[in-house]
Amino acid sequence: MLQQNQYLRRTYRLCGMKKRLRRQGPRISQRNLKAKIMQKVREGVFDRNPLLATPHTVECGTCGCLQRITYLKYLKTGEFELGQTKIIEVAYADVTLLGLDHTTESVTPILIQIKCEKCGTKISCCPASLEYLMFTARKQVESEQIYV
Repeated sequence: MLQQNQYLRRTYRLCGMKKRLRRQGPRISQRNLKAKIMQKVREGVFDRNPLLATPHTVECGTCGCLQRITYLKYLKTGEFELGQTKIIEVAYADVTLLGLDHTTESVTPILIQIKCEKCGTKISCCPASLEYLMFTARKQVESEQIYV
């Protein structure tokens, strides 16, 4: 719990949010993070992101029905949840190009649930993570301020 609160504090700073975590716990902070994501989406920050703005096909595990969805639509309307933050091991190319090196990163999945049009079963998908959205939003702001 302490590690997750420290991680959420760092996430707040990366998102540009001024509030500090208090004793209310991570649920309140996740609500604020969700609101921040929705605000960035409505500002059009992710409109040119090919992962979020292009249609994708999702298959129902029960009946096999295929549905075409756009993740950006679900992010705009707030029809998503933030999952539990997990620490994962990531492999990347070493600087010397002789092999792979490993590090650990925190990942908070963004979960979207879609109701199957044919059988009504809930289909769950995770198109991106909170950290990915923060990184792309920050990169776009930095690239807009480049003067030539």
